[in-house]
Amino acid sequence: MFRKQLAAWADGLIFILTLAILVFGLGSYGLYEPHEGHFAGVAREMLLRGDWITPTLNGSPYLNKPPLLYWSIAASYRLLGIHEFAARLPLAFAGWLGVVVVWKWGRELGTPATGRVAALMLATACGWFIFVHQLLLDVFLGSLLLASYYCLWRLTGDKTPRKYQIAFWLLLGLCVLTKGPSMLVFPALAVLGVIATRSPTRVVSALGLPWGILLLLGVTLPWSLAVERENPGFLQYFLFNENLQRIADSRYPPDYDVSKVGGLEYLGISWVWGIPWALTLPQTLAMLWQETQQENTRVRRSHSTALTILAIGFAAPILLFLPLSSRLVYYGLPSVAPLMLLCALWWTQSRRRGDRWGRKFAGITYAALGGLLCVAAVGIPNWLSPQFPEIVSEAVVIALAMGSGCLVGGVLLLKRRPYRGLAAIILGMVVTYGAVTQGFIKFADERSSKTLITTAENRLEETTIWTFEGSRELGAAGAMSFYLDRDGTPISEISSQLSPSNFNDSEFPLGWVRGKPGLAYPIVLVLTDSGDNRIPPAFPGKPPRYQIDRARLQELWQFDRPVVFVTDFLRNPDDITDPLNRNLPENAGEPLMSVGQRYLYGNPAARRLWNLSETMDSDSL
Repeated sequence: MFRKQLAAWADGLIFILTLAILVFGLGSYGLYEPHEGHFAGVAREMLLRGDWITPTLNGSPYLNKPPLLYWSIAASYRLLGIHEFAARLPLAFAGWLGVVVVWKWGRELGTPATGRVAALMLATACGWFIFVHQLLLDVFLGSLLLASYYCLWRLTGDKTPRKYQIAFWLLLGLCVLTKGPSMLVFPALAVLGVIATRSPTRVVSALGLPWGILLLLGVTLPWSLAVERENPGFLQYFLFNENLQRIADSRYPPDYDVSKVGGLEYLGISWVWGIPWALTLPQTLAMLWQETQQENTRVRRSHSTALTILAIGFAAPILLFLPLSSRLVYYGLPSVAPLMLLCALWWTQSRRRGDRWGRKFAGITYAALGGLLCVAAVGIPNWLSPQFPEIVSEAVVIALAMGSGCLVGGVLLLKRRPYRGLAAIILGMVVTYGAVTQGFIKFADERSSKTLITTAENRLEETTIWTFEGSRELGAAGAMSFYLDRDGTPISEISSQLSPSNFNDSEFPLGWVRGKPGLAYPIVLVLTDSGDNRIPPAFPGKPPRYQIDRARLQELWQFDRPVVFVTDFLRNPDDITDPLNRNLPENAGEPLMSVGQRYLYGNPAARRLWNLSETMDSDSL
C-alpha cells in the first residue's frame, strides 16, 4: 500500500514539475513577429468581433490556417484576459498533453519508471520547450498525433475498446482542424505500418472505418462549410494554396524564406530538437532493430506494434519533408515526442537488455558534449559580442548549465548510475531553459513591436492612424494592432474625438473597424506596393480594409489627424536595393523614435503631439 502511495506521489510530482517547466516564462516577453502576432491577433479578434467562424487579422479575413489553435487561445483570453501569457498557455497545455501521453504509454510498454523518464525527457527536450514558448502549430499538432498513435495501438490490440476507436477518429479530426487535411498522411502511414505487421482484416475491422470516417467528417465539416458560406472560395484557396501548393513550394505569397533550410540542415535541426536525449539515437535505433529479430509471440506482437507506430511517428515528419524545398525548420517537431518515448525505453531497459556498450557510449557522448560546451563558454563573449551583445550572458549560462549537466550525467552513466545521470542532465536543462527565457526577453525588442507601440501611445492620441511598410507576413501588423488596443474601445468614445470629416464606411473612422455591437478596435494600414519581399496575402473576397498604396499614404500624410509610419523590422540592412527610406512619405523627416530595426515616423500633426508631450515631460521635471 505504501509503495503504491509513494508511486502515486512520484507521478504527481512529475506532472507538476513538467507543467511548471513548460509554463515557466510564458508571459514575460512580447509577441514575437510575425508568427506570434498572427495567432495571438486572430484569437483576439475572434473575441472582439464575436465571430468564431471566420478568422480575421487586422480587421479582415485571414484564411490560411484552421481554427483549433485560434479557438484555444480565444478561450484562454476569455478566462484570463488578453495578454501574452494567456496567448501561449494553450500551447503549453498541448505540450503537456504530449508529456501525459508518453507517461501513460511508457508505463504500458515498459515499467512505471519508463513512463516517468519519458515524461521528463519530453518536457526538457530542446524543441519541445522552445516551441511551447513560440506560438506555432507544430507542438500542438505533435501532441495530437502522438495521442492518435497511442489510440491506434490500443484499438489494434487483442481487445478493441470502443473508447479508443472514438478517440482515434476524434483526434484525427482535431489534427485537421489544427493544420489541415494533409496532416492525415502521418496517421495513415502508421496504420499502413500496423497492417504490414498484423492481420490487415483485423486492423481494418478494429478501425471501424465507415462510422469512423463519418465521425472525422462530423468534426471537420461543420466549420469548413460554415467558413465557406461566409467566405466563398475559401475551400479552394485553403486546399490548394495552403496545402497542395505549400507542399510544392508554390504558395502565394511565398513561404517565410528565413525559416527554410536545406536537406542536411533539416536532418540536423530535427535531431537538435530532441537534444539532449537525442544523443542516444544510435542506441535507440539499435534497440528497434533488435526488436525486429524477436520471436513473434502474442505479448511481443503488441510490443512490436507499438514500436512500429512510434518509429513511423518519429521518421515520417522528417523523411516526408526531406525531399521538399518547402521544408521549414520546425516541421520535424512532431517527431520529438515519439523519439523521446523510444529513448526512454532504451534508457530504462538497457541494463535488462544487456546493452553494456550502449550505456558506455552514451556516457562518453554526454561527457564529451558537456566538456565541449563548458570549454566553449569561455569563447562565447568574443564570438557573440559583435552581433548580439545583449544575450552574451545568457549564452554563457546556457553553455555552462547544459555542459555541466551533460558532463556530470555522462560520468554517472559511466559509473552505472543511469537515473542519477538523468537527474543531473535534467537539472542542467532546467537552468538552461531559464537562461533561454531570459534570452527571449532580451531579444524581444528585435522581434516584437510591444516596446515601440506602448512607448509611442503615451505621446500620441488614441485616434492616431497607424501605417506600416509591411513585412514578410501580415502577423507583424496583427501584433501592432494587438498592442494598440487589446480589449477594444466603445464606438461612442471614438466618435466623440473625431469630426464627421474623419469618418467613412457608414460613419466609421479610418484606421478602426467594428467589433461586437458597440465596440471597435484599431487596425494598422499596410502598404501593398512596398517591394517584392513584402507581398500581402490574397485571400478570396473583397480587398482588405487595411491595404493602401504609397499614393494613399502620401494623402494621409497631409491629414490634420495624426498619422505615423512604421518601417519593416525584417529589412536586410545589407540590401542596397531596399534602403530604409525606400517607402517613406515625402517630408517624413527624422524618426520620432526607433526600437531595434523599427523606425517610427510622424506627419506634422503627429510631430506636434510628440513635441508637446516632450515639452510637458520636461516641465514636469
